Amino acid sequence: MEWEVTNGILVTPDQIIAPGAIRIQDDKIAQIGKKITGELHGPQIDLNGLMVFPGIINCHDHLLGTYLPRVGDRRPYLNWLMWDNDLKASPVYAERQQIESADLYQMGGYRHLIAGVTSVQDHIPHFVQDMFKDQVPIRVIDKYAVAHSATSFALKWGGSIEEEHSLAVEKDIPFITHCSEGYDKETVESVNYLNERGAIDNHTVLIHGIAFSDDDIALLKERKSHVVWCPVSNLYMFEDTAPIGKLLQAGVNVTLGTDSPMSGSVNIFEEMQVAKSYYLDTYGEVLPDKVILQMLTTNAAKAMFLPDRGKLAAGNLADFIVIHGDSSDPYSAFTSMDYGNIMLVVIGGKPRYGDELFIPLFEAMQIPVQKIKVAGHKKVVDGDILGLLDRVRKAVGFHKELAFLPVEPWD
Repeated sequence: MEWEVTNGILVTPDQIIAPGAIRIQDDKIAQIGKKITGELHGPQIDLNGLMVFPGIINCHDHLLGTYLPRVGDRRPYLNWLMWDNDLKASPVYAERQQIESADLYQMGGYRHLIAGVTSVQDHIPHFVQDMFKDQVPIRVIDKYAVAHSATSFALKWGGSIEEEHSLAVEKDIPFITHCSEGYDKETVESVNYLNERGAIDNHTVLIHGIAFSDDDIALLKERKSHVVWCPVSNLYMFEDTAPIGKLLQAGVNVTLGTDSPMSGSVNIFEEMQVAKSYYLDTYGEVLPDKVILQMLTTNAAKAMFLPDRGKLAAGNLADFIVIHGDSSDPYSAFTSMDYGNIMLVVIGGKPRYGDELFIPLFEAMQIPVQKIKVAGHKKVVDGDILGLLDRVRKAVGFHKELAFLPVEPWD
């Protein structure tokens, strides 16, 4: 199907086109610019100055862990394993276990959809993800090689580090692992552990990096490796996070990830705000809003080997979000947005979630919607989010409130 949006402020994100238009053909961006040529065969939506950004790519989550409250009575932890032991011994984990895995995955997808995330990296073995990814309302990044972490006490995901990294090189996909998530001797030496096994190169994506040394950072820069920064999860579990100032100064490709709600942020909005406040408090400098946007778009697409995402460009997938806010500074509007600012989320050329103002677009494309309120704002969604919440509440036996899904019926 063909349709287009006009009269918007397009943030590609490297440049701003205003006013600008995007023509969508099936699941791709066909044209983008100040003017679109050729006859249109489909709906045309006047954005009246709303801002358009590439869909957000969240580079770290565990969708099976989509639940609250957070766990961590013995914080700060020495390493991830101590937290994981507390998690699995907790009442909230037992409560979560009553919920169907497919519903946890769907909750994870809707958690991100209503916050403008269009793609998520679900860090888990493929045999688990493969059972549920097609039921998630956003894109689940499914082409990757995986290790849990780079220590002797890592969970046994996939093959050996050597095997998984070789697979990544062979298939030109990312090799993704937790790394340096803590302070015990093995965890601190995780980068060396990977390097000794030939697993530090441009395919390598390292999550967390709390204990990175200066030598580690220099090696990552030299080998063109990637880092996923998860400040909310790190600060919660360890009261510390990656040396982000040194990573950025060195020119390492840095992305952002929420982690799961059981240790991480409620949503990507919180992740951006904490990233900004931490950077200012730590370095006495402002982390530019444009840099944060790039972490969630172009940087993320590079790290995940997704050349057709992360940028508003002809030929790329038509994954984008429309927001309202202070259009005099679109980059600041992006990093300061909340649920009420999200006006439309488009994935693969189809609207999946949006403000009530966009109901005519859903109708024109014959997409049935459910009317909901999100944090008090009237929205519509392609899916049954209310039925999902009903199933979750029946499973746990009470009216569970989840901060990452502040959803209620419209009427």
